[in-house]
Amino acid sequence: MAIHKVDGVDGDANFPKKFVTLHGTAAITKGQCVQIDTDDTTNGLGGSVKIATVGANANESGPMCFGVAAETITEAGTIKIQTAGKFEDAFVVDAADTVVGHALVGPLNGATAGSLSAQTAATFGGPVVAYAIEVEGTGTGESGTALRCDIMIIDQGLF
Repeated sequence: MAIHKVDGVDGDANFPKKFVTLHGTAAITKGQCVQIDTDDTTNGLGGSVKIATVGANANESGPMCFGVAAETITEAGTIKIQTAGKFEDAFVVDAADTVVGHALVGPLNGATAGSLSAQTAATFGGPVVAYAIEVEGTGTGESGTALRCDIMIIDQGLF
């Protein structure tokens, strides 16, 4: 992964990002968190993604969330997923304790599939996927969620 450039030589600071192009097995909206779809082998096992599912039990997060959709697809097809670095306007469950610096995990049981959830002391399941670096508040067109955050995605090392 590239080094964060702060010199501004070309007028911009560079936030290194990491992307992977995979097969989306259904419609996915930019900003939703995704997981590996183990039921699809279009590009070989592990080569397909779907919207991250919620945890199976109370306080359990979705176990296989690893990145955020960097574009929207309206049906199954190729999709670019961001797996590391800064992402603006990710879907996050509207939790009172989502603040800057909060650890974010896959969707908790009872939350909205495809939306990251704030980790709490009672949370278990999948890994910390990202940290909230700016809480955006409500936005438009956010099916099932009322909060957006700029996040720093943690590279899970899968790709």
